Amino acid sequence: MHRSSAWRLGSSAFTLMEVLVVVATILVLAAILVPTVSTFQNKSHKAEAIRALKELATAAQAYATDRNDELPQEDAAGTDNWQAAADPANRKAWYNALLASMGRRTVADYALSPRAFYTKENILFLPGAKYPESDKKLIKPLFAIAINSRLQRRDEDGNKPPVRRAQISDPARTVLFLENGLPPEKKAVPVQSKKDYNGSSKGTAKTFPGRYSGLGVLAFVDGHVEEHVPAELLTETGLFPFPPTDVIWCRTPEEDPNK
Repeated sequence: MHRSSAWRLGSSAFTLMEVLVVVATILVLAAILVPTVSTFQNKSHKAEAIRALKELATAAQAYATDRNDELPQEDAAGTDNWQAAADPANRKAWYNALLASMGRRTVADYALSPRAFYTKENILFLPGAKYPESDKKLIKPLFAIAINSRLQRRDEDGNKPPVRRAQISDPARTVLFLENGLPPEKKAVPVQSKKDYNGSSKGTAKTFPGRYSGLGVLAFVDGHVEEHVPAELLTETGLFPFPPTDVIWCRTPEEDPNK
């Protein structure tokens, strides 16, 4: 073989070897960096959820102080859509009244611009939540944060009067707000029902996802927040532990959240 041809062949082989080494290096770096980036993003998303729920829980304290000790209320009975959110009947719903007291846009304010509801300008939007990719999410507001639906109980006449802080026997252990499951998200534990991951404005442990490596965020009546594992909030049969062992869902530990 001619010397120049042999040199070119050797040079080509050497170049190919260099390319393979570079590719292998990139793959190794990717294998190292991808989990790192994912972990960093997960921590960032959890921090956003903690901040949002803490802000809501703190605002609820000021809200109650200014309103004869009444905590923010659930929404009115009816369909969960933009029209209902903007209905005067839902003026006192937590997602309108509380957000208005914070100087934020209420859910009713997004009725004519629902796409903006799913942006960071909305305190109820959580970047760690999995919203529908299609415009189905524009049909109605999907809440990644919900109010605890076991606090405002029906009275003998079938009404749901507002809850006062004085009625909460253990504010430090009683849930006020929680992260809430959305339709595209996987159930955190098998005993949860997929139909409960509907993005309602009201939720409980049955709608509580574990978005951050199996953890989710709860906000308590006294204003503090905690991270919890969804599986630890329900029994193996999907019921609330009663009597409660740590987290309380009703106004008092004596009330059964399963009823």
